[in-house]
Amino acid sequence: MIERGEFLVKNRLRIVKMYEKHMKHVPDIRCETEQKLAACQADAALAVRYLYAVMPYSDMGNYPFETFLDYAVHGVFLWHTCEAVRKLPEEIFLNYVLYHRVNEEEITPCRSFFYEQIKGRIAGMDREKQAVEINYWCAQEVTYQSTDDRTLSAMAVYKRGNGRCGEESTFAVNVLRSAGIPARQVYAPKWSHCDDNHAWVEILNGEKWYFFGACEPAEILNTGWFTRAASRAMMVHSRLFDEPGEQQEVIGNEGMVTMLNELGRYARVKEITVVVQDESGQPVQGAVVCFEVINYSEYASIAKCTTNEEGRLYLTTGLGSLHIHAARDGRFADSWIDTRRLDKCELVLKEPAVKEEWASYDMIAPADAPVNTTAPTKEQKSIARERLLEAAALRKVKTEGWYNPERQKFLTGKDHTEYRQKMLEVLTEKDQTDLKSEVLEEHLKYAVLYEKHFPEEIFVPYILNPRIEDEVLQEYRTIIDEAFSEAEKEKLRRNPRKIWDVIEHRIKSYPSGEKDALVTVPGACMRLGIASRKSREILFVAIARTLGIPARLNQTYRAMEYFEEDKFVPVLPETRPSCTLVLKAGNGVTWNYFQNWSIARLVGGTYESLRLSDELWENGILTQELEAGSYRILTSNRLPSGNIFANQYKFEITAGRKTEVKLRLRSAGLKDMLLNIPLPEFTLSRENGSEVSKAVLMGKQKHILVFLEESEEPTEHILNEMLELKEAFAEYSHRIVFVVRSSEALADPTISKVLKTFGNIQVCYDSFEENLELLGRRMYVNFEQLPMIIVTDEEQNGIYAASGYNVGTGNMLLRLM
Repeated sequence: MIERGEFLVKNRLRIVKMYEKHMKHVPDIRCETEQKLAACQADAALAVRYLYAVMPYSDMGNYPFETFLDYAVHGVFLWHTCEAVRKLPEEIFLNYVLYHRVNEEEITPCRSFFYEQIKGRIAGMDREKQAVEINYWCAQEVTYQSTDDRTLSAMAVYKRGNGRCGEESTFAVNVLRSAGIPARQVYAPKWSHCDDNHAWVEILNGEKWYFFGACEPAEILNTGWFTRAASRAMMVHSRLFDEPGEQQEVIGNEGMVTMLNELGRYARVKEITVVVQDESGQPVQGAVVCFEVINYSEYASIAKCTTNEEGRLYLTTGLGSLHIHAARDGRFADSWIDTRRLDKCELVLKEPAVKEEWASYDMIAPADAPVNTTAPTKEQKSIARERLLEAAALRKVKTEGWYNPERQKFLTGKDHTEYRQKMLEVLTEKDQTDLKSEVLEEHLKYAVLYEKHFPEEIFVPYILNPRIEDEVLQEYRTIIDEAFSEAEKEKLRRNPRKIWDVIEHRIKSYPSGEKDALVTVPGACMRLGIASRKSREILFVAIARTLGIPARLNQTYRAMEYFEEDKFVPVLPETRPSCTLVLKAGNGVTWNYFQNWSIARLVGGTYESLRLSDELWENGILTQELEAGSYRILTSNRLPSGNIFANQYKFEITAGRKTEVKLRLRSAGLKDMLLNIPLPEFTLSRENGSEVSKAVLMGKQKHILVFLEESEEPTEHILNEMLELKEAFAEYSHRIVFVVRSSEALADPTISKVLKTFGNIQVCYDSFEENLELLGRRMYVNFEQLPMIIVTDEEQNGIYAASGYNVGTGNMLLRLM
């Protein structure tokens, strides 16, 4: 065994220096930490110092020393007991084995627990086989489920048994690190070819990073459903909380967190150059340049870099379109670039000057061209299928009927019973799975003091409610209550705006020591005296509610507000709406916010999207009270190819005036709707149980393949469209294939009527367990929304696909046939 004195010998001095520098702003935390470190074994103490040296201040405030000690002790254990861990470069061990944080999850001890669960399964295996086996265990414990944006702890995901991709990958990375396997989460921050994003896992084996889908195991690495999607990304990144190495391409920072470019392992790439100048032609150093794609109908950042002394920066990205926005000292410029044709973009920073006219641009998504073509064999797929069925069965036993006992404990409390259920009702579904009874009890205790002061519709959501935004739920009302004298409390109640003055005086901000998206919870803000702007805004609401003042963060433009004289009023004068915007829908377009349009306000040289609701539309008119300033409307028509026909409109609205804008959506012709995607091999079953291949089923003619969900409205809708257009569909009905799970589906009245009407529609059977996802992902449609319809050409390529409820699909299919 290597001597303990050699633990982190190369980084020992660096760790101590970083620790001292980072802790100078939190002397109380440093003093408490040093006292506890004195009782620790030397290696564990050094490991803890490293964690504190590279953790955001929010972690220091939100979690106790003992949490980080737990991670440190397990990391030291791995180093001393596992030769493979000791052979790792120290920087790899520190960042990808020892480090406690993966992304934005809540931090709770978990590594020792996970290690005990999986150590027997992976004993004697090499690292690649260990990773595969661990991912099978992860699939046995956790599966995908869409949830809200708050990221649960790895242990909470394990107990709950499901999570979105960011939670699955956070869970899997923690399990891998618990076994001494260097692991990290990687992200496509925003897709270019469709809305949303995706996260998965990478492990280091030797000197190479390998990837796989978290809780989506296969018999080999470097494979997953997302390989083709990733080949169409304009950026894939990882996060590093430590200092980056010289060979790593940095694409931005989120406070103390460095974003690293990982795209080259997933897609065809090229380097582009951006040059930023002022109006006199001089280079602008320090300009912040955002690289953006359109996602959910807003410009979404995928990288944020800063120009050098020559006014230049370089970015490795995919082969498609980017919107580029540069800003410095109140001046800005923006443009588009199609990297398939160009590799340089020049921008001239100017004072904002709005030219009120619509501008159009085609945003091109990179072509489907995977660089990772490794695929499991038929035998390996069969093994994985069987093991996944076993994992699903075990997971079902574990999760069936599971509930959070803390919820029931709170609900059955003896006092204020009428408000216990009401408090639970204002919390999210995810909150129900990881809430703690003692936390809710504290909020209830302080809130009920003011129950008679306000009507229930104000009291429950804006005083009783323990949740403010997406922060971790913790106790804070006692800490806040004890932080003020009775005279101070009364003064703040009389003038709630003074709460913000108190926060600005007491709570400092050190952005370079934070991670932008992480929240320092209100109690930790008070203890630490350090918090980000977002955390301080949440603290305002927390203090107000503790003092019996209804308060909230307005979700439209994220302003702090409190309740006064029967309405919510902004705390800061600059956030008070002073003008009116009237949007007109026009004819024939259904406008859905963050689907085909959005609006953003220019703040400090960059645009920030508002959070509007479609419920505000009345008779084709949307009226919104807004702050005066410069705004940008973006409309987008996403095509089946993933490309977007975009329109944008920049305009000013001034105080006291009403501004009217009619929205415009660019239309697409039939040729714009067509794809040319080779379909993977698949087989379906005939009524007699025999298998039929893609080639036999479709031959050399166009076909329509329809996966049906009997008795569900979206399926009923397309079937009824076929019946309404029966004369036209009759010409092609012999080239229509209905796919159902079993013959029982044919008894559905509408399916039965369609089959009788046309007579020669082919019917095939499938379990919907593999082919549905395989084909849906290949055609870039949501396979979870049935019916799923694919039109193929004479070469069995997919030329069109749709899923779910879509008015007019019948006519579209006829046009394509």
